[in-house]
Amino acid sequence: MAAFEISEYRERVQRVSANMQEAGIDTLLVLSQDHMTYLTGYEGDSDYVPQVTIVHAGDTDPIIILREMDLYCAYPTVYLDESRIECYPENHIGTPERSPWDVIGRRVAEIAGSGRIGVEFSSSNFSFADHQALVRVLGDRALLDGSRVVTRARTKKSAAELAYMRQSATIVDRALTNGINEIAEGVRQCDIAARISHDLIAGTPDCGGGPIKPVTMPTGPGVAQAPHLKWTDAPYRAGDQTDFEVGAFVHRYTCALSRTAIIGDPPPRLLQVHDAVMDGFHAAEGAIRPGATCGDVHRAFTKAFAPHGVRKESRIGYSIGLEWSDLCFSLQDDDETVLETDFTTHLIIGIWEREDAYVFSETMHVGETGAQSFSSMPRKLFIR
Repeated sequence: MAAFEISEYRERVQRVSANMQEAGIDTLLVLSQDHMTYLTGYEGDSDYVPQVTIVHAGDTDPIIILREMDLYCAYPTVYLDESRIECYPENHIGTPERSPWDVIGRRVAEIAGSGRIGVEFSSSNFSFADHQALVRVLGDRALLDGSRVVTRARTKKSAAELAYMRQSATIVDRALTNGINEIAEGVRQCDIAARISHDLIAGTPDCGGGPIKPVTMPTGPGVAQAPHLKWTDAPYRAGDQTDFEVGAFVHRYTCALSRTAIIGDPPPRLLQVHDAVMDGFHAAEGAIRPGATCGDVHRAFTKAFAPHGVRKESRIGYSIGLEWSDLCFSLQDDDETVLETDFTTHLIIGIWEREDAYVFSETMHVGETGAQSFSSMPRKLFIR
């Protein structure tokens, strides 16, 4: 059963159709699996093979084309009538003799007619070879870049989307709290990761968690500075620091959360970095409001953070929602996207420098009067 009411999916399709018309596109090939989920409710993980959602401007509903076996992922999850769920044969997989794009391309040509075709060229699962295979079918027709068309439609979150993110927030608060509480000398890193992962999936009595991304938790000297490392089977030792970045998912809608923990008394420099991070975080949080730009938020952060003398070169956040980063905007000084009510952002102050390591983040809802955090976890450096 689809995660949202049919009316909400159709409103999304209407917004995408309007964006298509502004971009001069009559038929759009949606290749990003996130965007396919957004437009249809599809919850399969099958983007290792070609698949597409085709939106024809003015149509009420799109058409989705999948590998034949993945029809059975679509039937229970998408809102579409089965007549709009199509497939290509299994014998088009794993052979140079036939390509899924032969079937997809012919169908696109039928739907598009003489109209202008747009393609999500930036999709990570659309390779140069895929592009060549599609062009072989479509011939010399011009293909327009439709990479931002769906992204623009999904920036503002609906009440139902926000509800799933709040459920995710409850789950991630509980999971990260429980994981940090079990840190102790001699406990293996992998056992902490397992505890957090268990809670992210088990969820709460009111709501189970969905499929998760691996817990990010670089631990120990020379490792805590790494932003995207996971865990090892090494036991915790006195003085070990862990920088956690964790997300819970409900129907693929996520709430991300980060905290730093250390075993034993923190060194003075870590306390200095903590103070810098918290001052910067609170300043940025205070600047998040409708009408402010992403650049305004970053400049407010810098004004509070810079006097502490801690180096930080990375941005301080980004749009979040369906499948973590939804690429709608970035909290950095040269992004002048204007924030609006019901935007959501992962405000993350990550210090990933050779000398220093620290991370603190929460997922924020842009409310009518300012930022509203989804999290209720204490805002502190956790000392075990």
